[in-house]
Amino acid sequence: MALLLALCAAPAAYAQQTAAESAGGAPLPKLLDKVTVEGVATQEAPLDRPNATASRLGLSPRETPAAIDVLSQDQIQARGLRGSVEALNAAPGVLAGQLPSSPGMTSMRGFTGGAIALLYDGVRQTAAPLITRDFDSWSFDRIEVLKGPASVLYGEGALSGAINLVPKRPNFDGRAFEALAGWGSFGSQRYAIDANVPLSDDFAVRAVVSRRSSDGYVDGTGSDSTSATLAARWRPSDTLDVDIALDHYQDDYDTAYWGTPLIPASIARDPSDLVRTGNGLVLDRAIARRNYNVDNGVQDSHSDWLRTRVNWQISDGLRLRNEFSYYDAHRRWMNSETYTYNARSGLLDRGTTRIEHDHQFWVERATLFSDSPIGGRRNRASVGVEISDGDFMVMRRFGATTPVDPFAPRRGSVSFADTALNFPGAGNRVDFDSNTRVVSVFAEDALNLTPRWLLLAGLRYDRIELERSIRDYNTGSRTRFERSYEPLSWRLGTVFDLAPKTQLYAQYSVAIAPVGSLPLLSLANSRFELTRGRAADAGIKSSLWDGRIDLSASAYWIEQDDIVTRDPRNANLSIQGGTQSSRGIELSASAALTRALRLDASVAALDARFDRLREAGGVDRAGNVPPNVPERIANLYASYRFDPVPITVGAGARYVGAYYTNNANSIRVDSHTVWDASIAYRLPFGEIALYGRNLGDAFYADWSGGAADQLVIGAPRSVELTFKVNL
Repeated sequence: MALLLALCAAPAAYAQQTAAESAGGAPLPKLLDKVTVEGVATQEAPLDRPNATASRLGLSPRETPAAIDVLSQDQIQARGLRGSVEALNAAPGVLAGQLPSSPGMTSMRGFTGGAIALLYDGVRQTAAPLITRDFDSWSFDRIEVLKGPASVLYGEGALSGAINLVPKRPNFDGRAFEALAGWGSFGSQRYAIDANVPLSDDFAVRAVVSRRSSDGYVDGTGSDSTSATLAARWRPSDTLDVDIALDHYQDDYDTAYWGTPLIPASIARDPSDLVRTGNGLVLDRAIARRNYNVDNGVQDSHSDWLRTRVNWQISDGLRLRNEFSYYDAHRRWMNSETYTYNARSGLLDRGTTRIEHDHQFWVERATLFSDSPIGGRRNRASVGVEISDGDFMVMRRFGATTPVDPFAPRRGSVSFADTALNFPGAGNRVDFDSNTRVVSVFAEDALNLTPRWLLLAGLRYDRIELERSIRDYNTGSRTRFERSYEPLSWRLGTVFDLAPKTQLYAQYSVAIAPVGSLPLLSLANSRFELTRGRAADAGIKSSLWDGRIDLSASAYWIEQDDIVTRDPRNANLSIQGGTQSSRGIELSASAALTRALRLDASVAALDARFDRLREAGGVDRAGNVPPNVPERIANLYASYRFDPVPITVGAGARYVGAYYTNNANSIRVDSHTVWDASIAYRLPFGEIALYGRNLGDAFYADWSGGAADQLVIGAPRSVELTFKVNL
């Protein structure tokens, strides 16, 4: 509180609220109203809508020296994107996969997993790979993707960008009700409702609930998930706005699909050319729908988020925002997850895994904003403090079970009881307990040097304290260690208006990331410092033809230093000194060519590599591409709205280039293109729509599975019929 009072007394700063968050010129922030994009440009173009993910100053994408992509709820529904994985795959330059251990893991700008921050309503959730799921897209007002290092905004683990899932919030625009029901291939069903109810002029509530289920396109891989949000908004005065929300998410994958293993070409019954290896292994279409998990496998998760936000308009040029978020989750994996072909027996050897997470995390963030001129020039600034505390307890058990025939598997059951007999050997029955405390101070400033030239700077200091204990029940040993870090992240960028609707930008930033996820940091890695990333980003954003066409182009370079490698003089020693880098270009266009026809297209091309990396045995990986990083991604989507008849048709294609599944680059997965289409019939009170996915029935893999030689095969051709009601 003393710090907040000091901040209030200082001329720190108020970031101008977005036009979409202000009502009638009043200074109080207000939620962005729903905007339907169909055929013609709206009065406020997407590049002019303020974006909270790339800056806390209320800057629009046009004013921000970074690449930003936004998927609105309208776009998500029009394309029939059911979950966050499908939605992120529609974003330019992003690959999201159904990685069994972390559904929704992403690859972006040459990096994966922990290098991409996951935000929920603008609040960073610690250890993104642990938290990510295939969230139902119905829950979100929009999904925002920030490209490039973002540690200056969100701390460690934001080396290549950030993904912000923005939930729907209550508004005062009147009662509204929306419902959806869908049925499709593989026994899929989806039901959802969204109700916004203003109870008075200053109090509104909103309830959003959805449920999805499917029998799965692989044998015995049924799943279901439920999302629910209950939110309230209170506006007791023109200067005070209070939001509170509770979000619940749960999923159950039963006997989850952990990927299809590679087998020798000599025994394959329908070998494909999807995978190229140096040892004669292939991906066999004949076993693509086989499930090798045990019959009593379990994979489930449930989590709850409590979110509060208070906006206080102190004066015309000064505002204070306080945000508090509490996260509580429990996750379980009890499966046979790895399958390796045994040439002697002709069977697949299987491992077993039992992992349980008990995870709590809270974060408190207070930010003071100002919008006050300096020397007659507009200056927007913010300064704040963030405190977070995370407790993470993990049970890990590893064993083996009976092998199975690749073509006629008898999956059987296995005991996951916690005994040395089921999980023998040192390191196979281990409990971890981690506590991560972070105190951060940050500041950001956007100064208009001239009406056409803006300078943006940001700085963040983190004090990270990690405590971790490891107990091995098979050996009776217990290890405990502590680490502390004090990284400094910063960025400097500029935006210049070539014309009112055409901007050039450039940015240089420094980011930090641990050598592994902090809550899972091993004793061996605890002696290493945080890695450092440096990045340069430049591009152009432009709106043409009276705002009907939005174009953006960017070029970037990212380098991460001090990744763990082997000592060139002694390959048995791990040291810091490796380097990984990525450079590339991204192009995107959105065009309302006529009142009826709209096109969206994007292309991302990159060159990602390990510049310096040695692995066990001293093997040199320099020049190799990191795993699960396609170097080419392209999207094209078109929609046409007929006027004489109430019909809208849409079609799209997505191309994903080849990628590797391991550092050795010994397993190469070929590129693929997936075609989708839809037709919707508009009703006075809603819409009936038919979606066709993977219409060409492409045989492809979108991520490696439980191991580098297991691939998660994408869904075959499917259809879905939905009925939506708007009242």
